[in-house]
Amino acid sequence: MNITVRPLWPLALLASALLAGCGGGDDDTSAAATAGAGTLTLSAATPAANNTTIDLSTATSKGNNARAADGFSAAAYCEVFWENATAANGLKYAVQVYFRQSDKAVLHASVIEPNFVIFNNDSGNAITGVTVDTAAKTLAFTTKVLSGGAGEIGTLSGTVGFPANTTTAACGS
Repeated sequence: MNITVRPLWPLALLASALLAGCGGGDDDTSAAATAGAGTLTLSAATPAANNTTIDLSTATSKGNNARAADGFSAAAYCEVFWENATAANGLKYAVQVYFRQSDKAVLHASVIEPNFVIFNNDSGNAITGVTVDTAAKTLAFTTKVLSGGAGEIGTLSGTVGFPANTTTAACGS
């Protein structure tokens, strides 16, 4: 029996795990994804082919889920996401942000493409460089540096609108 080890399998596994959180679940309170647009600039990226702008209005799936406290965060939080958003470089990206319902502190931010995964996550603690306005339903990325497990890096900038959550006001209704 021959086993082939592929150097990108850990990256694919990480991307699969991160994307697994981008959907339903019996403990989620999902909102209709009727809004969510804007463009994010990804710069200073390694590999450089990922320097681009990502048009979130082209995402084939987007949402705003309310999540109860769990193993990730001791407090209830919101998950805002876009999947398969087209970028100027022709690639498709997913963008995901988690923020606490109580104080809008951002807990996680990630950008995922099958061969490129960057994120910032401090095990449920607040991170900087991203602000949330639930009244306006916007996320502002202020030259937010994200990195990956295989040497990937990128800086995210821009302000984007996110879908409303019609059942949990703390997530933006």
